[in-house]
Amino acid sequence: MLPKPTINLVQQECNAFDQDPFTKLGEQALAQLREQFPRNIEASHILLKVLALNQLYSTRINYIDVDPLARHIAGLGIDTLLDQGSPRAVDLIFVCPPLPKYFSFATKFCSLHNPSAFPIYDHYVDECLWLYKKQDGFAVFHRQDLYIYERFVEIVTAFRNHYELSRFTFREIDKFLWRTGNSILRESTDPL
Repeated sequence: MLPKPTINLVQQECNAFDQDPFTKLGEQALAQLREQFPRNIEASHILLKVLALNQLYSTRINYIDVDPLARHIAGLGIDTLLDQGSPRAVDLIFVCPPLPKYFSFATKFCSLHNPSAFPIYDHYVDECLWLYKKQDGFAVFHRQDLYIYERFVEIVTAFRNHYELSRFTFREIDKFLWRTGNSILRESTDPL
């Protein structure tokens, strides 16, 4: 049985995330990269962000796709969409034929620029949301709905509202979901 996401538990998990040496240095580096290169016009600046996110957030972008993806983002003119928190920014980034659809990366790239507007999708978050849905029925959705970004935002918002966690930003909810999902998946793969 999963623990009920309370204000205290979410705060505890956020603090643990922020103090973990594995995540702390990476978060600091990404913040500095965002401050140094806040806009997404120059492909070389975007390439640095793509490389850093791919390495630090394990987005699994194929090495040969890094350069074309950075050039793709540079051509989108998405800064206004990022500033507005528009889910369309995620869709524009991850639809980049002929490259694979790097959905998780697109959410992380957008969150890097506007963490209060863009919740992050990854397999830990997916697992956590799905198990809380099965346990507590906090929202009605199909698992594949988590891959439709606008719907994903609705689901994360429903999670936040159901457990009365509105004081937390999407980024703080991300930290809780990531750590909890990580723990769940580690426990399920640990040998007895």
